[in-house]
Amino acid sequence: MRVLFLADAVFLDLPGGSRVAARELATGLIEKGHDVTFLVGKRHSDSPDVETVEGYGRIVRYGGAGEGWQFIRQGRAACKRLCEKERFDVVHTHFAFAATGPLSALPPSTRRVRTFHGPWDEEAYFDDTSRLKSLFGKCVTLIKQELRRTLEAANLRKSDAVITLSNCFRRKINERYGLPIDHVQIVPGGADLQRFQPTSDKRACRQSLGLPINRQILFSVRRLAPRMGLDNLILAMPEVIAKNPDVLLLIGGKGPQKAQLEQLVEGNHLQDHVKLLGFIPDDKLSSYYQAADLFVLPTVALEGFGLVTTEALASGLPVVGTPVGGTPEILANLNSRLIADGTAPNHLAKAINSFLTNTWNLELTPDKLHRYVCENFTWEKHVDAVESIYVNLVGQSELTKTPSVR
Repeated sequence: MRVLFLADAVFLDLPGGSRVAARELATGLIEKGHDVTFLVGKRHSDSPDVETVEGYGRIVRYGGAGEGWQFIRQGRAACKRLCEKERFDVVHTHFAFAATGPLSALPPSTRRVRTFHGPWDEEAYFDDTSRLKSLFGKCVTLIKQELRRTLEAANLRKSDAVITLSNCFRRKINERYGLPIDHVQIVPGGADLQRFQPTSDKRACRQSLGLPINRQILFSVRRLAPRMGLDNLILAMPEVIAKNPDVLLLIGGKGPQKAQLEQLVEGNHLQDHVKLLGFIPDDKLSSYYQAADLFVLPTVALEGFGLVTTEALASGLPVVGTPVGGTPEILANLNSRLIADGTAPNHLAKAINSFLTNTWNLELTPDKLHRYVCENFTWEKHVDAVESIYVNLVGQSELTKTPSVR
């Protein structure tokens, strides 16, 4: 089967959770013998226009990434050129705006699948700080949000199948975009079980990262943006430190909130207890999970699934999270005490202190956490489910058999 992925970028060019999911799906489909092509905007001027990369299949880049009609026209032209050379059985959209141009160039008979990773219009609203500066800025932001919502809804309605990773986002698609709930299929995300495994030597792991051996270490890795709730996590630390004086919080990631978070750390005299690590390379992420004692997910809004949650659990690392989005769907079956009462600093502090100072956490052994992910959240299960959706749409007898034109 030939599948065309439409996305804003590939993880190689711009890391992010939705791009991890697209990469893992592509890898699994390729291993099953399918042909995968990514059509994405060019994020770096020196990136090749076309390349074949292990785990991704073929990557075709066009124009320059960004918003605007020019980007839409470039996407349409790139897709038209591609479809003049070959036929795709399925086009799978991973981001609505990036698909706006390409979808208009597809043959009408091409089956369309959409994975809804999150409400782009609401996420962009959270990130747009102009809404806080003036009445004019707020009005412009609201207009942009409504345009995005309209585009998102149209993309969902025109899809032959819609996939999302959690029940909370299934409800979101129904309530915000009007798609009937029985038209949306839940296919949970997963973790790479080869990369994310418990360690038998936490001490050696810490030494390799230059981390203290004898301190309790909390870890969080997120984009440094308001909806991630990292400011609340930092503000929770004085209450955590009061009961756990040696505790150290490590925060990985980059983003627009970096300066604000640095000021919070300094303003609250937390330099000895909170470290902002910056971007953590993908090949070092598993080591940080293995080195920590607890992962904290302090999201305040729009946490559709949280791949970092399954990655941490697969690494044998317990996770405390907020009662937001899909997080409770992952953690509740392990222990309800892993879910904070809310998103405020005092809620986070209470949940963290409960974990660090009580014995109930002893049941959450690394092997138990890893096994939980193996049984419920694997990319193999995800790929199998998506492949079944493709086959149901296309029909086994209609699949393209001739070689792709390269």
